[in-house]
Amino acid sequence: MPNVEDLIAHPKRHFGQPRDILNDSRLTAAEKLKVLESWKQDASRLAESTSENMSGGEESDLREVSKALLELKEIEPSTASKPKRSSSRRSGAVGSGMTGSLAIGAMLGAGAGLVAVAVTGPSLSLVVQTTVVGLILGGVVATVRRAAV
Repeated sequence: MPNVEDLIAHPKRHFGQPRDILNDSRLTAAEKLKVLESWKQDASRLAESTSENMSGGEESDLREVSKALLELKEIEPSTASKPKRSSSRRSGAVGSGMTGSLAIGAMLGAGAGLVAVAVTGPSLSLVVQTTVVGLILGGVVATVRRAAV
């Protein structure tokens, strides 16, 4: 059997189709995942090249590789899943992370801009400017929060 690094670097050279990797008992679940992810990267590049009319006529295995990856994750959910970063905050909560802080900052900035427009008169540029300031402040808040954690 070739070494695992060679299997990862050149999966199509060693396996006829992505499902063959799932049936290879010599590989651990983590190794199968690495080989399939490498194959998926190659297939993605080929699909992108094909969409830009730059391929040599060969077909991408992207669909088959994706199916094999899903099947592997169903068979070996604990070893095939990637470790997630632990956080004391709920993931997906509004305001968590950089994106949430930017969104909140933009909303606050836009709100402040609308209030300023109501007081001073119609001005789209004022709303845009305060929205940008809100984005910047949201980014600063997210950076400070991340540094504090």
